[in-house]
Amino acid sequence: MDPMLVWGLGLLALAVFLLVLEVIVPSGGVIALVSGVVGIAGVVCLFMMKEGGTLWGISGTLMLLIVFPSTFAVWVKVMPNTSVGRKMMGIPDEREEQREHELERAEHDELMALIGTEGVARSPLRPVGSIEIEGQTYQALAEGVAIERGQRIRVTQVVNAQIKVRPA
Repeated sequence: MDPMLVWGLGLLALAVFLLVLEVIVPSGGVIALVSGVVGIAGVVCLFMMKEGGTLWGISGTLMLLIVFPSTFAVWVKVMPNTSVGRKMMGIPDEREEQREHELERAEHDELMALIGTEGVARSPLRPVGSIEIEGQTYQALAEGVAIERGQRIRVTQVVNAQIKVRPA
């Protein structure tokens, strides 16, 4: 058996193994790059065979042209479904999304509870400024007329987390 055949097939097998390892252990492409270099070295070894080197080399090249893109496609499909992949891509997991949704809902409910309450303008509202209600400071939008600092205000509505006020 030609030693170049053994080296070539061994290096191609190592290249495939490294590609699979890249899918499992994301390295930012370093393992995939090494896999590509090892695969090319394997194809070169196959072309260097004494008998049938051209056929083996072309077969190895075709294998690389099929395996590498296929593995990349699998990687693109699999990574967003793993916790490591979601973290790498900045996709929040379900618990984070649920926690964030609950926080938004609590904030929305807190703002909706302010409708009808009275407070004081902490800065001039022309039309936006800060108000204070029960010791809490909020940003608010004056409806209609400008409101001066220190003037009493009443919350009329909350739209898209924006508190709208009028003079009390």
